[in-house]
Amino acid sequence: MKSALYLIAILAMAMNAIAQNLPLEMRFSDDGKRLISGASQTDGFYQLNKIRVIELQFDQPDYWTKLTANYATKTDLPATLTYNGDVYPNVGVRFKGQTSYQRVTSQKKSFNITLDFADETQDLKGYETLNLNNSYEDNSYVREVLYEYITRPFCPSLKANYSHLYINGQDWGLYPNVQALDGDYVQEWFLSNEGTRWRCERSSGGGPGQPGGGFGAGTSTLNYLGDDTTLYKPNYTLKKTTLNNPWSDLVRVTKVLNTVPLDQLEDTLNKVMDIDRALWFLAKEIMFGDDDSYINKGGMDYYAIYQKDVERLIPLEYDANSVMKAQTSTWSLFLKENDTKFPLANRLFKVPALRQRYLAHVRTMFNQALDSAHYVSTLNYLYSLIDTLVQADPKKLMTYSAFQTEKNVLITWMRNRRAFVLNNTEFKQTGNTIEEVIYSVEGELERRPFDHESLTVQAKISGGPGVKTAYLYYSPGFDGYFKKTIMFDDGNHNDGNAGDGIFTAQIPPHPAGSFVRYYIESIANNTAGTISYMPEGAEHDVYIYQVKVNESSQGDIVINEFMSSNTKSVRDQDGEYDDWIELYNNSASAIDISNWILTDNPANLDKYRFPENTEIPGNGYLIIWADEDGKQNGFHANFKLSASGEEILLLDSTGLLVDSVVFGAQNEDLAYARRPNGTGPFVIQTHTFNGNNDLVLVSNDLSNKSLRIYPNPASENLHFEMDSPQNFKLKISDISGHEILSRELHSGEALDVSQLPSGFYLISVLNEIHKLIIQH
Repeated sequence: MKSALYLIAILAMAMNAIAQNLPLEMRFSDDGKRLISGASQTDGFYQLNKIRVIELQFDQPDYWTKLTANYATKTDLPATLTYNGDVYPNVGVRFKGQTSYQRVTSQKKSFNITLDFADETQDLKGYETLNLNNSYEDNSYVREVLYEYITRPFCPSLKANYSHLYINGQDWGLYPNVQALDGDYVQEWFLSNEGTRWRCERSSGGGPGQPGGGFGAGTSTLNYLGDDTTLYKPNYTLKKTTLNNPWSDLVRVTKVLNTVPLDQLEDTLNKVMDIDRALWFLAKEIMFGDDDSYINKGGMDYYAIYQKDVERLIPLEYDANSVMKAQTSTWSLFLKENDTKFPLANRLFKVPALRQRYLAHVRTMFNQALDSAHYVSTLNYLYSLIDTLVQADPKKLMTYSAFQTEKNVLITWMRNRRAFVLNNTEFKQTGNTIEEVIYSVEGELERRPFDHESLTVQAKISGGPGVKTAYLYYSPGFDGYFKKTIMFDDGNHNDGNAGDGIFTAQIPPHPAGSFVRYYIESIANNTAGTISYMPEGAEHDVYIYQVKVNESSQGDIVINEFMSSNTKSVRDQDGEYDDWIELYNNSASAIDISNWILTDNPANLDKYRFPENTEIPGNGYLIIWADEDGKQNGFHANFKLSASGEEILLLDSTGLLVDSVVFGAQNEDLAYARRPNGTGPFVIQTHTFNGNNDLVLVSNDLSNKSLRIYPNPASENLHFEMDSPQNFKLKISDISGHEILSRELHSGEALDVSQLPSGFYLISVLNEIHKLIIQH
């Protein structure tokens, strides 16, 4: 049982280590078997339950006149911003919005605040731009915040909470505080910010009744305008690019979307556009009636990004102050399917497989985001959070009575929308149920494959009108295009008996250390071909595994000790306190490690190679400085260690694994070292740099001369006894270093740990850190 818990702990530590390289909005499930985007609670500056007080101070006495004059040119006016006692000088401030500016005659304008206006290094809690929206045409103050919050588990959504604004000491009232769709946002959701970002809006002409379908519909809704890139520039605002020919990418995508025959569209388009994300995008905008968006009205106020790493375009929602209005409760689920100005709807909805994929996403969003209990409870929470501030807001655009009444308007909209959707014939079609998804390698359940092995995925599929076809989708890495292969229930593919509902398929071998995502699609045996997915949130919620690295026969060299937060312990030859890693040779003979590899990224197994003629003497040590400074003398790796935890891997010159260690959060100037030296498990202790780890005393069994803590493993109560009665403080953290609990106890007192899940923990007490296993 102990070994099983230890393996669970190691797996969780490995997933946490790998997660250091993932975007903020992407995470592994607790068991490490799924990769999920958007499901984490928003914290930090945009934490939903925190109203941020922001103070602006303008030196110019006529600042309002200058802000007004600067509106058309979008020129920033300098000001000083104060937040939580911290002062941010020379931020740029301007009015923002179109109708929310032009139709508002009062001083309740929307504001764009640029933190890096004069200092490119300045940001506020990691954000360079703030958007304070005036809640124009939204008497509830909550539409945009509610919409972004309840749809984030399904597709990229902006963070949003509230700010209380003061200008030159005067109360300017409450503002929905909505994240900017900028590079920071892209990096939070995607693997990189390399590529191109456009705001899709016609920049001149094209008003209602003019050519172009009104605003940008027909010109900036991913329409093919011809091969001449200059035709696209008036209809899309290029915000940023790292590519040489960004407009050519846009032309190529729109040409495929609009001109490829429908029977070839899915396979062809999926290589240049993320179709699945596009369908979630449509489901979000249509389900919640985003009236001012890609799908309606101006066909604008949305963004598109072209990702360099996967070479695909993705549409992104933006500006949601007009969602959930009364007239949208009866919007068709296939809005604009017959309107050629909106090709995402007009073209994708005409492909039967994509229409059914879209409907599957609509059902998921309907059941989880438009669930009446979840919707109403979130709405009530937001109202209770801001009620007092709205009532006191001296510049609000609505009466307090109108604010109160609007809550029922939103509830009525939700009920009408649910009733309308539930009455849709296509929506009501029943699909299959997919469950009991497991994987195996060579008949061994839950074993990860080596690079020469295939992985077999098995699932039980039942219910509805029966199964017409089932597919297994798979893709290497954390993002990118999925391939698919058919799943069998014929009794000839290790799937049990023919027709028993057990379906299997194989994922072919992938390179060592690589991650592979996968999910299952089942097509029901009915006229529509109703589709179901597992996980239901595919492709942003998928199963994942990592291919094992083949082990080397060179077993005498080990990672023996390292320090990932060296602030004052050991200097390198240039007098610098850098992270370091110590290797040890357990044999009596020298071993040549020329061209061996050291890496901190299991997805990059060729990161730092040792130079020629590198040897470790028998029973000797070798120090590598992890400081990204290869110009210095000695061994200096091209990576640094993360004090919050990650993984170190040592591979031989052929790429076979020699040794590895996964570690959680580390303390400053303490080492993580093998005890006994060279062979034992890792413990936290005072460093023995370039020497035997057994030469310092360390407690690993939760007992020392002054303090005894037992039992270990523990299940219910953890007991503390000391030689001399006294009070002491303790802290228990999970393996990633996040604090679980902190208490002050007295000698002889017991701590109830029955509510802690089984697993591996770190306990800090009397200036020492020890390992603790909870076992239920």
